[in-house]
Amino acid sequence: MLIDPVNHTSHLLTAVAPFTANCNGAIGTPTPVPRLTVWGSTVITSPTPAVFEPMFYVVLQGIKVLTMGSNRFELLPGACAASSFGLPYAHQLTGARPGLPYVGISLHLDTDMITRVMLNMPKREDRWACAVAAGELRGPVGDAFSRIVGLVDTADDINILAPHYEFELYYRLLQSSMGDTLRQVSQRNERFQQLKAAADLLAKKHSEAIVISELAASAGMSVTSFHRHFKSVTGFSPLAFQRHIRLLEARKLLTAGNTNVSSVAYEVGYASPSQFSREYKAMFDTAPVSDLHR
Repeated sequence: MLIDPVNHTSHLLTAVAPFTANCNGAIGTPTPVPRLTVWGSTVITSPTPAVFEPMFYVVLQGIKVLTMGSNRFELLPGACAASSFGLPYAHQLTGARPGLPYVGISLHLDTDMITRVMLNMPKREDRWACAVAAGELRGPVGDAFSRIVGLVDTADDINILAPHYEFELYYRLLQSSMGDTLRQVSQRNERFQQLKAAADLLAKKHSEAIVISELAASAGMSVTSFHRHFKSVTGFSPLAFQRHIRLLEARKLLTAGNTNVSSVAYEVGYASPSQFSREYKAMFDTAPVSDLHR
């Protein structure tokens, strides 16, 4: 079924209304469709740090602001965004209130399926692109996504139709203005793969001191070139990227409530608990001891 592009947003709001009907605060509700989640909030939120995994995200009502280092995306109703690999970021919801909540939908991407779709498409030259791209939910992309979301009302159809609709969505996304970003999921470009490997290493070894000159050499670049290319893809300098991952891991440990602030600071790689506390408060707008007690 083809849907008038003007009506994609209202059509999707109707489809997911049962998942936001009792929304109180800010919550995410899984749907029967694999990896598809509906997000609702009746309150505005402060910037909240997290990691943006490979995902397709659509805003239906309200405004979502994404900040990834030097990159900022303000997603209005009808806007969408896609990410090719995990990035630290901050998200903030505005324009939400009781009676008119924020509503968004996320689909965690099946990277193996995206690779299969790419193998069935004419080969295109790899291009440099930021690991996050934004666009509008319109045309073939909007039609394909609406078909996936429409399955929430027909549970018996999900096993058969969801893989086909998702395959179509990836095909349409790869053809869209967000295609260069999504192609990074399985891009064979050596330079990009080296940068992705560097980002993965910084995340994996977030508690260790990393020598940037050695990381740049492993990527086959000068330090200056490495910094420039890393920031163009992730929005962060390498050390800022690692610092965000460290602080996100620290918050997980603190909110688990089973340790103390100093031991968490040392565990995630800080030599100074006081520096840890300063940077933690700057990022989360709250002291680490507050999260520990909460």
